Parts: sequence; C-alpha cells; structure tokens
Amino acid sequence: MGATIDKFMAKFEEFKTLPSGESFAIEITDKEATAAAKEYITENKAEIKDFLKQQTGFGLDVDDPSVKFGEDEISLSAMGGKGFLKTKATLTADVKWDGGPVVNVRSVEVPVVSVSPEKLNSSVEEPLKKMMQMVEEYAEIRSFKLKDGVAVLEAVRK
Repeated sequence: MGATIDKFMAKFEEFKTLPSGESFAIEITDKEATAAAKEYITENKAEIKDFLKQQTGFGLDVDDPSVKFGEDEISLSAMGGKGFLKTKATLTADVKWDGGPVVNVRSVEVPVVSVSPEKLNSSVEEPLKKMMQMVEEYAEIRSFKLKDGVAVLEAVRK
C-alpha cells in the first residue's frame, strides 16, 4: 500500500487500542483523500479500466484524481481517456448519515460519454460502507459529516 493509505491504517490501529466507552473522531482532509485516490488508481489500474468498460463501454485510462469535501457533499474528478487524448470527468454527490452513509450522485460530467448519475450511486457508496464496516467492528459510529475540506467520523469505542 502507499504512504497515505498506510497512514489511514495507522489511525485505524490507534483507535482500536482505546478503552471501551471512549469517544474519538477520525478526520480525513480532501488532500489526504486525493493522495489516497492517486495511490489506489496506481495500484488498481486494471480493475478500474475493467469497471469503466462495464459502465461506459470504453476501456479508459484514469489518472490525476481530485477529491473535494464540501458541506454534505463530495466532488470527485479525474482525467480519463486513451493515450494523449484525455479529458476531465467529474462527479458530485450528496452524502448524508442515516445510520449509514446515504449517497445521491447529483451530477456526472464525462465529455463524449453519457453516464447516468443514478448508475454510479453504489460505486460511490460502497467504499464508504466498507470503511464504516471496518470501524463498526470496534466502535459505534455516532456521525459522519462532510464539511469544507474535511470528512469527520465520530464514534465511541465498543
């Protein structure tokens, strides 16, 4: 794994050592999330290409991701295409907490290709759910909020 993902895992290991009943918060900045996305894309190029082919019908390369956290929303963008022919694609989703992450993709902008926002809801929601499941093994999640520049998970150690 890359350095940023290793840093997230170290944070996770740290809260696992807290005594039962202790409250804690995990914050991830959009800069950290962008660095983790870059590492993830580098490590999973083939799987990402296959996923995009299933979703769009095209085998596209993806690089230069960006993650931005706003008030209850996340914006993702990346460059995609073939060879030197690349264009920027963006996705914006509302993210709420209702006992678990609830994602509603509001917009998807991919030049030349038509992609339905609804088609991508689970693609955004699944990584959030996986992160929550890792935490819920050791803690009771009280809230998950997106604010300008940061995602904050608050929980109590089981």
